[in-house]
Amino acid sequence: MLQAFVIAHRGVVRAGLTAVVAHFALFAGSVVAQTTIYTDAFENEETLLVSGATSSTGWVFDLDEANQSDARFGFDYSSLSIPEAPRSAPGDAAQRGVALRTNVAAGNIDSAGISLANPAFSGRYLVEVDMWLNWSLDESQVGTTEHAGLFVGNDTVDNPASPDFPVQRGAGAIFSSDGDCSNCDFILLKNEAELDTFSGQYTVTDFGFGNQDGYDNTDINADPMNGDLLDLPALFPSFSIPLNPSFTQPAGAVGFQWITLTADVDPNGGTGPGPVKGTTTFTVKNAASGESFTLGTVDNSILDDPDDGQDTGESPVDMEGQVSLVLIDFFTSVARDINEATVVFDNLVVSQIEEIGLDGDYNDDGKVDAADYTVWRDGNSPDNTPAGYDLWANNYGATTPPPAVAAPEPAGLAIVVGALAAGWITPRRRR
Repeated sequence: MLQAFVIAHRGVVRAGLTAVVAHFALFAGSVVAQTTIYTDAFENEETLLVSGATSSTGWVFDLDEANQSDARFGFDYSSLSIPEAPRSAPGDAAQRGVALRTNVAAGNIDSAGISLANPAFSGRYLVEVDMWLNWSLDESQVGTTEHAGLFVGNDTVDNPASPDFPVQRGAGAIFSSDGDCSNCDFILLKNEAELDTFSGQYTVTDFGFGNQDGYDNTDINADPMNGDLLDLPALFPSFSIPLNPSFTQPAGAVGFQWITLTADVDPNGGTGPGPVKGTTTFTVKNAASGESFTLGTVDNSILDDPDDGQDTGESPVDMEGQVSLVLIDFFTSVARDINEATVVFDNLVVSQIEEIGLDGDYNDDGKVDAADYTVWRDGNSPDNTPAGYDLWANNYGATTPPPAVAAPEPAGLAIVVGALAAGWITPRRRR
């Protein structure tokens, strides 16, 4: 019997059974079934101002400094010349989402965010959300750099090194608006700690400048020995900003454009020596070009290396049960126009992921053939007994069905698969 729980579907709260919106697709090299269990287009109009305030759809607002931030649900983002989000579904209210602002007065390092706790966010699950991050168009470049992103789960221990960011919980990825944060324009986080590239949790470990706090917007990796091939300026080209064409969005930074963030959560994953399991892989997609890349995988089983030049103080986190959308200001300056320094989120979809295997497919390539016999013969199959051989022989020739959609729902069917970006060597600055 399915357990009933409350879901918010396109901004309307309703109680019911788990949404059975399933399809099959190739995902991370495996054939999986993906079932949509939660969606929200943030259409209900309401504003949250006080830490702990709860929206009508169950989102809890959190901030650090009182009277510094707000969360505006049902926000009409056409007022900021923002086009419709890429994954909006037919019937959605046009150009509506949730907008966050923070640090409206000088002297504060601050953050604002909304979190949704739901016990259905457990096991292997996928979170997808569209994000548009503006920065204040100020010629003096004061108050322009803010970060926004996606977190899953919650902390299991307090991190005293990061007391100013109460919404920065669990495993997360955040991105700077204007590329003006040097090596911290693309950051992975665990237990509020910013992970370094030498930790092995990013897809690129070294851009040729040693250990880094994260990625710089100008970073390029053309050496496969250092990880995935990656060219951030090519993935996010510069352009004149429509809100004020006299300003140019820096190449390699995610501001003033729709991107889709994806978090693939596996509470049983892990490649490190630590005893605590759990991984979350973060993927970023440029909605305009369709190009995407995997930033990395936050891995509970990987421990902080005190000898790599970065003492992150990271600790394992609980990656289940909660999703958070955040805006963070690491600096104390105030934007010239707080309405410009805004992040908008739209089209959140959470899906349950279930891998579908074939009996006798011992190398997990989607077909039962002679290669699987070799795996069994060499003692590397789950069952190396004669029964394992019989399982292979009885299913010889079987293949997994091709990806096919059943009961389609546009916002729930988008799958973002991390792709390698082609690397071209171009001049870049040293830091």
